[in-house]
Amino acid sequence: MTAFETMQKHYQQRDLAAREWKKNGGKVVGYFCDSVPEELILAAGFFPIRISGDPKGSTDLARKHVVPRFVMREDFVHSMLNMILTGKYDYLDFLIIPHARDSIHRLYQLLTAMKKADSSWKIPELHFFDILHTTLFSSAPYEHERMLELKAKLEEWSGKKITNEALSHAISIVNENRALLKKVASLRTAEPPRISGTEALQIIGSSMFMLKDDHNKLLRQYLDGASNFPGREGARIFVGGSPLDNLQLYEIIESNKATVVGDENCWGNRYSDVPVDTSLDPFDAVVDRYHNKSPCPRMYPLSRLVDYCVHNAVNTKAQAAICYVYQNDVAEDWATTDKIKALQARNIPALALRNQKYLIKDPDSLRTTLGKFVQTI
Repeated sequence: MTAFETMQKHYQQRDLAAREWKKNGGKVVGYFCDSVPEELILAAGFFPIRISGDPKGSTDLARKHVVPRFVMREDFVHSMLNMILTGKYDYLDFLIIPHARDSIHRLYQLLTAMKKADSSWKIPELHFFDILHTTLFSSAPYEHERMLELKAKLEEWSGKKITNEALSHAISIVNENRALLKKVASLRTAEPPRISGTEALQIIGSSMFMLKDDHNKLLRQYLDGASNFPGREGARIFVGGSPLDNLQLYEIIESNKATVVGDENCWGNRYSDVPVDTSLDPFDAVVDRYHNKSPCPRMYPLSRLVDYCVHNAVNTKAQAAICYVYQNDVAEDWATTDKIKALQARNIPALALRNQKYLIKDPDSLRTTLGKFVQTI
């Protein structure tokens, strides 16, 4: 099995490495979003795994327990909740829920109440990681205190202190992963591109479902053969919008003789954008990295996200952009209008696809729509 095939396997079987770790006596910490520091979880001796959904899976049980209006409206959040409630994440020992988008925040309240009301639910021990929605200097002390609370909780769970040495080692491993993923990103932006966006999503995503050391070994093997990768023909497309924890959209785009050369969602290149500054105290460096990481739609001001989107579209030499927004993803929807205007101002044709379902139920229709757009480039 090649390095890519192994990463692909872990992308498809997302619990594979975590269950093996658990089988060998280790403990697993799940987390939502890209705002939870993997470095601290690793330094505490745990296996960190990012929670993802399944667009083809049921959400029936989740929908029985959520308020139908205003709270937890996004399908992909329903999917993740449904997987927790039905035991798909029964290998988790602990679960960290950050104050990210409102629907993720509400999961903490809901799961806490359900766990208290009925102990038969397979809900792991929870921790709420309260973070602010700005990168203002004045918010940094609050972030520092919340990170100290998270560190203390991880120490309580593990029964041991997180030393500077352990944290520095974890930072080194995760920073190496980011550096290697940036090399993978450069294969997408090459002229011509050497890998597809679909391949890139699987490589990036698998890093969130494996131990970083193991993933780094696979990345080095994969990159060793990069000079032999054939070039790809067709339009160069940049994708912005809602979190894409699956391949549906990229597969449809790339079936139209196009390549997704870059993206700005948290399951794509944004995940590896910002390393931890190793010149700082290890703990302070982690706080700084997660306080000032690349913007997402929950962050104020939204202009940072718009600028980030345009900057990356230009740097990837994209010929066109697609902004793909899930139904009820209000924050992303707000930003999309400004993104489209800003991209077009840089002479990058941009298509907004709003109100999209987590599961693409009519891929042929979307393929036709995107095919017509690609032909205009």
